[in-house]
Amino acid sequence: MGEQGKYHGQRLKAREVLRLYAAGERDFRGTILRGCNFRGVDLSGADFSGADIRSARFVEAMLRGANFCHAQAGLQRHFWFGQVITVLAISVIAGLMQGFVGGSIGLLLVESDLGGVLVGILGLIGVASAFFAIAYQGFTINALGSVAVLTICAFAIAFSGSVAQVLAFAFYIGGFTTVTTAVAFTFASFLTGVGAIAYIVIAAGAVAYAIVAASAVNANITFAVTGASASTSASLLFLAYINRCVHIFDSKFEKLRIIGLFFASIYGTTFSGADLTGATFAHARLKSTNFADARQHPTTLTHVRWHHTQKLDRTRFGSSILQDHRVRNLLTTLNGVEQDFSHANLRGANLADANLHRANLKSANLNGAILCGAELQGVTLTEASCLETDFIRADLTGACVEAWNIDSTTCLEGVHCDFIFLRRNEEERRPSSGVFQPGEFTKLFQEVLSTIDLIFQHGVDWQAFTRTFSEVQAQHEAAGLSVQSIANKGDGVVVVKLNAAPDADKSAIHQASMEVYQVALKEAEARYKAQLSAKDDQIAIYREQSAKMEGIVEILANRPINVDVKATAESKSMQGNDYSRNVSIGGDFNATNSNVTLNLGEISGQVSNQINQLPDGAPEPGKPSLKALLTQLQAAIEADKELSDIEKKEAFGEVAKLAEAGSAPQANAMQRVARRAADNLKSIAEPLTEASNLAEACKNLLPLILPLFALL
Repeated sequence: MGEQGKYHGQRLKAREVLRLYAAGERDFRGTILRGCNFRGVDLSGADFSGADIRSARFVEAMLRGANFCHAQAGLQRHFWFGQVITVLAISVIAGLMQGFVGGSIGLLLVESDLGGVLVGILGLIGVASAFFAIAYQGFTINALGSVAVLTICAFAIAFSGSVAQVLAFAFYIGGFTTVTTAVAFTFASFLTGVGAIAYIVIAAGAVAYAIVAASAVNANITFAVTGASASTSASLLFLAYINRCVHIFDSKFEKLRIIGLFFASIYGTTFSGADLTGATFAHARLKSTNFADARQHPTTLTHVRWHHTQKLDRTRFGSSILQDHRVRNLLTTLNGVEQDFSHANLRGANLADANLHRANLKSANLNGAILCGAELQGVTLTEASCLETDFIRADLTGACVEAWNIDSTTCLEGVHCDFIFLRRNEEERRPSSGVFQPGEFTKLFQEVLSTIDLIFQHGVDWQAFTRTFSEVQAQHEAAGLSVQSIANKGDGVVVVKLNAAPDADKSAIHQASMEVYQVALKEAEARYKAQLSAKDDQIAIYREQSAKMEGIVEILANRPINVDVKATAESKSMQGNDYSRNVSIGGDFNATNSNVTLNLGEISGQVSNQINQLPDGAPEPGKPSLKALLTQLQAAIEADKELSDIEKKEAFGEVAKLAEAGSAPQANAMQRVARRAADNLKSIAEPLTEASNLAEACKNLLPLILPLFALL
């Protein structure tokens, strides 16, 4: 423990500690602080290493960076004795109940008539059923519910017969009560370290009760004691099984373990609701200690050091990451060599210098974790979330980083890495030969550190996205937002990567983008429903068509796009197990590999080319042709001052669809395209004033256009 503190061995009261702390004192090494109450105080940076803090209360205290190395926590001796007495009292009651049930059933089986024997057999079946229900289902609501149902049935049968049956089934009910009491007691005795004594007390109580009860009613003592002993032996074997399940962290008995921890930590050292960010409990003894959340404040255990902490499995952690025994064991030993931590929650864990050689961290939550100097050779980081994770000086040689989630907050400075794999099963090695030179690993992932990924699980409504991007781009002008790529991942999943300035608030941009998109999507869906007579199946068809990558052409520009298929190491490293193509788009978006800028003039020119391909003649003499009508509609859009540039682009796109449909106006597919384009134009014009050129054109021209497609 090193040099002793100036107050070593002295018993200090809470007010003395606070007075010294206010005066700038931080050294409280080796002090005796048993039972002190530090509720809600600020003791950040204080050194309590080697201190006796049994039954001390640090509820909602500020303890950032505090040092509790080698500290002694838990129960004071008088509280421990009180717990032992309580457990022994419960054991006496459990023993007497076992004697009552076992002795009574034994006498019924031997000294009763046929009816009594049947009742005794039913009693045995009932107790066995209770044992089986709990052993098979665990200490769960289902198991206890099964016991309750059997008990109710026992009451119903008992009250339908004689008084003897009522008494017999009372024994049966007593057996159930004994099972429940004994299970709770067994774990309590396990926590206090008096399990062997408790077993002896149960057995002695059962036999003693059987002897006394049989003597009082002049019954056969031998059969009474035999029945009590048999019942008690079966119960103790059952409880031994329960204890084993608790020790190996069987999930069926996790609730029982939590209940036992709750009772064992009463009057123990408590850190409920405390902020322990960056604190250390290395080598501390934490039996019967409570770290569960307070009523109004959660306990903060971010970056806490737990190396070589003792009795951590006897500590109450509430809903923190240490509830997982895998995480608890890793944090105390820092040894996870070849172990499975897939899907583990390691958020904010302090794993500095940990040995995780060839460990499985697939889909693990490593956000905010410290892995500084960790040995991560051959580790599996597939789909792991590593936002704000510290990998400084970590060794990632041979790691698999397929589809791992990192951003600009992920610290990769000083990482040592000879090579990595971009796909599982050691496929897609990078570099393909040789090793990374110093700094090359970080440079490889620099692209992803400066991008924002927008993930859409059910396709993209590109009209809604266009509006979203414009609004977010306007809100974050300094971020220099542009679309880097759009990737169709399959199964409806589309990922849009945005470029952003290194100092941009990527989290805020991501949140704003998704929020604005949801608003725009709802408005678009409402518009679709109005246009399509609220038929959800038609909406789904429309959205599916819109989600296709080719649909971007019609929605954004109605012109060819430049497709850049990337097959470089950098591309695959960012995509992980991704065989899709990245599409770079012109239009309002500044694509990484395209210098094309789409303006209204070019769009209008494209529309004119499509219209000019239509025949000049009209289907009926004296009526305007489709070509002439669409030319007027195009001119109205160009002249409309109420339309924004985005709305004009959308309107031009719909005119282009009408021109395309005009190539075969009688075909059913083209008629549907024309109907949809006309409805969309009406939707665009709907919020405009009557003076709007487009509004007037829709009113006058669409009734002339639709009959040409046999739609009116």
